[in-house]
Amino acid sequence: MAQYDISAKYLLLEHPKALIEYFLDRQNVEIIEHLNTDQPTFKAHRGDSTTRIRIDGEEVIVHLEVQSGNSPKPMWARLSAYCGFLISEFQKPVYCIVLYLGPSAGQNDPGYYAYETAEFRYLIEYKVIRLAEIDGQSVLETQAPALLPFTPLMKSPADISAEQWLEKCVAAAETAPVEKTVRDDLVATLGILSALAYDNELVNQLIKEEIVQKSTFFQEHLEKATQRVTQEALEQGREQGIEQGREQERRESTIRHILVVLRTKFSVDIVNVLTPAIQNVSDVERLEQLLPAAVEAQSLEAFARILHEGGS
Repeated sequence: MAQYDISAKYLLLEHPKALIEYFLDRQNVEIIEHLNTDQPTFKAHRGDSTTRIRIDGEEVIVHLEVQSGNSPKPMWARLSAYCGFLISEFQKPVYCIVLYLGPSAGQNDPGYYAYETAEFRYLIEYKVIRLAEIDGQSVLETQAPALLPFTPLMKSPADISAEQWLEKCVAAAETAPVEKTVRDDLVATLGILSALAYDNELVNQLIKEEIVQKSTFFQEHLEKATQRVTQEALEQGREQGIEQGREQERRESTIRHILVVLRTKFSVDIVNVLTPAIQNVSDVERLEQLLPAAVEAQSLEAFARILHEGGS
């Protein structure tokens, strides 16, 4: 899902004023700066955008969280941490918005969390925006270029098919009244986001691949981000491989110790008969239980009973 979050975040960084005004339903927003929240106490995600703005003379922080699907961790829990950090760091009001991209995303998000006892009270409220519930035609009529990539994920008119709606949204992006480089970025991000709700083959038929490949967004952001995600996966795989290697080494070492103990105490030929069964035990913890059993066993038959009772 990284490509969807990255695409949305790119649009938020490139068109902050238009998008923040739309999501807040406010006018005359002044963008002061995008905040770098990449700090140890505040781990930014691919779909996070945090911006310092001014509305009607008041300076506030807007934290916008993009979710392509449902969050594994409750969104209110995540936003409690984010808001707490931002309030502590900047001592300004914080407006939190969650933008759900996918057709079924965020349906169970109430937009708040609260608890109250006789002595304590806590409340966090945030704005939930589900693209699937927004009237897409009214957005197209605004002719706001920054909103066009999101329109295929919005509610389409009842009198046209989903395919016709996607085609209409693509046409609007391809003819947006902006310079070509910006227009290419709009089309590229629209194509990527559309894959959340439409068949890839249909999207590829409507959007030329060379537009996506040549767009500034793809070259400077998505391509690098994809490489980064791939690198993270490789590193994780290497770490898992190292851990698996350590586990295997631990297993083999324990088996060697068991056999040494048994061959010291009992007939080597008879121990060799049991060796395959010992080597077939895959559970390291089970092997580590068998080692003291081998030390304490009064006979090889007694050890064999323990070995077979535990299974492999």
